[in-house]
Amino acid sequence: MRGDAQPNRDPSDETFVIEESPGYLANYLARAFARALAEAMAPHGVSVAQWAVLMFLWEEDGPSQTELSRRVAIENATMVRTIDRMERDNLVRRQRDTRDRRLVHVCLTDEGRALRDVLVPLAVAVNERAMSNLTTVERDRARELMRTMSATLTSAPVDPNNKER
Repeated sequence: MRGDAQPNRDPSDETFVIEESPGYLANYLARAFARALAEAMAPHGVSVAQWAVLMFLWEEDGPSQTELSRRVAIENATMVRTIDRMERDNLVRRQRDTRDRRLVHVCLTDEGRALRDVLVPLAVAVNERAMSNLTTVERDRARELMRTMSATLTSAPVDPNNKER
């Protein structure tokens, strides 16, 4: 148990204040990041949704459209529309699998590949701006806390009767 935890405290005894809710704060922060990123990338004709796809393709070019949808964590239909726009803008191309015609792979074009050197510094600058008022220790701790909360929420179902957390 962590040093500041109170094992017998009933969460239902607390007043819920939306502005203090970790979920609200995380969502608000995510939207602020998305807005700042969108503004930075707009001159290059890339949306935040396209940025997410590009990041995964720069890491591994040529996954199936279904696999890419899973990795980016968006619905297949949304991925299809995003890839349609990216294909129209000559950032990616679709390629049928030679062994299984049902599979469609998404591959970067030279133009999509070249955007990495332009867009990554913009994203780094947005991250830096967001953390500019934090010390190095606070930055590390913020990342650690976000990873811990993400892991907690994705590892087990929520049990409202669990008084240990």
